[in-house]
Amino acid sequence: MLAACSGNDESKAKELVTNFYQMHQSARPSGALTLKGLITFRHFFSVPLFDLLKDVSVAEEARAAQTAADPLPPLVEGDIFTANPGGASTFRILQCDMRERESECSVELIYSDAKLKAPSKWTDKVLLTRDARGWIIDNIQYAGGQAPMRSGNLQDTLRQLLKRDTAPLQ
Repeated sequence: MLAACSGNDESKAKELVTNFYQMHQSARPSGALTLKGLITFRHFFSVPLFDLLKDVSVAEEARAAQTAADPLPPLVEGDIFTANPGGASTFRILQCDMRERESECSVELIYSDAKLKAPSKWTDKVLLTRDARGWIIDNIQYAGGQAPMRSGNLQDTLRQLLKRDTAPLQ
């Protein structure tokens, strides 16, 4: 019976991650999320992650309003949900390591466009937690690597942006 519950948990976690990346591919977010973007992605995220995304969005709007005459670069450039600021063209869930309250899904992402000789491929880790809704995304561990790839994780990146609110995220 425990194996059946575990299998069901894994399928629900994979379904959430799949739905997130399908929405991600459809919305193609770039920069800080707009109000519409926040609403679109809200149901995928934990409260702490959503609050950070909302705070960065508000900071971006305030920054844009203050510097209308002399624009500053945006706080966030590119796709914040993947290690590659250019985003991802396709995704594939490699595996999910399931635990009772927290889980981690490794997702292979590929970015290709007409300008690239060879597509970029990397693996980000989506960190899940449980709340009243079931499995939700609490963080994304970036793959890291050579520029322009990001390292670290989404929550820490958002906190750093809010602390300094000066230099753009490349």
